[in-house]
Amino acid sequence: MPESDVLQAIFASLEKISVRLDTIDKRLDRIEQRLETVEQRLETVEQRLDKVEQRLDKVEQRLDRVEERLDRVEERLDRVEERLDKVEKRLDIVEMRLDKLEERVARLEEEVQVIKQDIVILKENDKELTRRMNAVYDQVAFLTEFRTEMIMFRDEVYKRFDNLEQQTGRLKEGFEYLRDMTVEHEIDIRFLKKVVRAS
Repeated sequence: MPESDVLQAIFASLEKISVRLDTIDKRLDRIEQRLETVEQRLETVEQRLDKVEQRLDKVEQRLDRVEERLDRVEERLDRVEERLDKVEKRLDIVEMRLDKLEERVARLEEEVQVIKQDIVILKENDKELTRRMNAVYDQVAFLTEFRTEMIMFRDEVYKRFDNLEQQTGRLKEGFEYLRDMTVEHEIDIRFLKKVVRAS
């Protein structure tokens, strides 16, 4: 039960007790005023007074218990307030940590956004590099094919050159043969000329 309710209940009980005690006091006053005339009723009044005192004792006992409970409630309330203060301090710390976390998350989001932009740029660069590499591959393929053709052309030229050397050798042999024949014929012609002149 909240302290305010306990206090209110205590106040209400005390008010009732006070009212009842006031009533008792008034009755005692009236009894004292009528004491001389109602002595015969004194025993009854004393009995009633005993009951009142017993009730008063009970009320006092209840008051003692209520006060003890109130003390315990106040102690508990103090402890609750201390715990509440600690909770509020911890809550402040948690909020500060949460603020820092939000700031870190915001920075991470910015960094991720930058990384995404870098990835987009890298993808574009990758496309350009891929295009250029494909162009290089095409050029290499063309050069490889051209080199193969040049090797074949070189082999063909070497082959023709060998044939030409062979033909040149044969021509030299024929030329030397003709030259020898010409020398022999010149000798014969000179001899015939001498014979003709002599006749």
